[in-house]
Amino acid sequence: MNYTFVGDIHSASDDLSALLSDPFIEGTRLVFLGDYIDGIATRHESAHDKPQLINPLRVLEIVMDRVNNHGDTAILGNHDDFWIETARGNDLAYQTWRINGGAHTWRKLGIHSSNSIVVADSLNHEPLKKYTRFLETLPLIWKNEHILAVHAGVNWEYSFKEQTKDDLMWIRDKYYFDNSSNWHHNDLGKVIVTGHTPVQTIANDGRGYFKMQSDEDDIPRYLIDAGSRSGASNGGIFALTLDEQGNEVSKRWVINGNVFDGDKTHQMK
Repeated sequence: MNYTFVGDIHSASDDLSALLSDPFIEGTRLVFLGDYIDGIATRHESAHDKPQLINPLRVLEIVMDRVNNHGDTAILGNHDDFWIETARGNDLAYQTWRINGGAHTWRKLGIHSSNSIVVADSLNHEPLKKYTRFLETLPLIWKNEHILAVHAGVNWEYSFKEQTKDDLMWIRDKYYFDNSSNWHHNDLGKVIVTGHTPVQTIANDGRGYFKMQSDEDDIPRYLIDAGSRSGASNGGIFALTLDEQGNEVSKRWVINGNVFDGDKTHQMK
């Protein structure tokens, strides 16, 4: 069995559909890494900003179908958790969501108010209730004997059993780097696949993923958030396929509805 790990989507239903139509992807088990909603509606190009489709409900419909009818797995991202916690009346989550894409997403959901009570009520009633209930079922991790998939990463200061929800969904630099700003050693003993941080914010060199190793013997960690709907000119959805032991099989990168070889760099003009 091969597993395809799908990085952050952020409402890019057109790119997601293109990815899932790839014949190679169709023959693998999918693991979605979270952040299905929100997103920026423009792509920053040299001469102008290009509009982009933002369709969070279509993304959720696709992911729900893959989980419910195809045996695939979707894990929870921090943006998805905004939805859940706002529905539960968590004001901090509501405020954080509002300034991190929520206000625009609510309009796409048919919620024409920014009042926290109205937003929470809408998320708890149809037609949005089914999406809320689906997101509430999502796990924080996926793993087998050789691979761990999690939205953001792990906190190396604690054992895996001691990891908090915030670390698994929010951690960034402390997971990526050691005190010398080099890639941190993989202390977990498994291949780790994460999203959460667009690779363009670390090094905008045309790559859609990072393979992080402290040395050639270190077990690899992969960051595969390729900046979908982040505003990046080459932002898209990245898909990494591994075998059951965590060995690389294939990489795909969807930009503007086109499926590219994920090992090649892409600098969009």
